[in-house]
This record gives sequence, structure tokens and C-alpha cells, in this order.
Amino acid sequence: MDSGDVPNLPARPKSTVAKATPPPSTPAPTAAEVDEQARMLKEYEDKQRVLQAQREAGERQRSELAAQQQQEFEQRQREQAEAQRVAQEQLLRQQHMMLANQQQAEMEQQLLAMRGQFERDQIFLEQYDRVGYHSFRNVCPYIIFSSV
Repeated sequence: MDSGDVPNLPARPKSTVAKATPPPSTPAPTAAEVDEQARMLKEYEDKQRVLQAQREAGERQRSELAAQQQQEFEQRQREQAEAQRVAQEQLLRQQHMMLANQQQAEMEQQLLAMRGQFERDQIFLEQYDRVGYHSFRNVCPYIIFSSV
């Protein structure tokens, strides 16, 4: 190897252990600073308690409102179901009355028909009594007498 053309390396640093630099010294807190920190911590904790109480109160209020709304909903459902039941009962009564009225009308028609037939029969019998059997037979030849 040619030693003339190669540059020389710099000398190695001397091995010295670097001294650790101590952290900057902080002065000890004074009693006023400690009291201020304690006061600030207490204030923070108090605010946290107040916030927690407000959250819990809000949750209770929302829960109570939801329960009240649920009760109102259920009450409206019961009222609607009762109204529907009453309406159905009323409809059934009306239908029953209509059926009864229809049956009554049919019976009245039958009664009128029977009364008409009775009156025609009475007229027939009166005519029969007035003119007699043989004369009546000549007057009403369309009537079939079974006893002839």
C-alpha cells in the first residue's frame, strides 16, 4: 500500500467521560405557592363535583321526562282503546236495534197481510151468509167447493 497518497486521519478524541449536566435546580416552593396550588386543586375538584351533580340532575330530569312521556303515551292508548270499545258497543246496539226494527217491520207487514186476508175472508163469509150457498156458487164460480 502506498502510504504517501492517503490522507492522515484526524487524531482520536481523548476518551473523556462527559460529565452529566445536573438538571437546573428548582427552588423549593414557598408556603404561599403550596397554598395557592392547594386552593386551585380544591377549586378544580369543587367544579368537577358541581359538573357531575349537574350531569346527574340532567340525567334524572331526562329520565323522569321520558317516564312521564311513556305514562302519557300509555294513558292515551288506554283512552283510545276505551273509546274504540265504547264505539263498537254502540254500533252493536244500533245494529241490534236496526235488526229488531227490521224484524218488527216484517212482523207488521205479516200482520197487515193477515188482517187483510181476515177482512177478505169476513167479506166472503158475509156475502155467503147473505145470498146463501147455492146462489153464492153461481155468483162466484171460480171458488171450488169441496163439499158439492
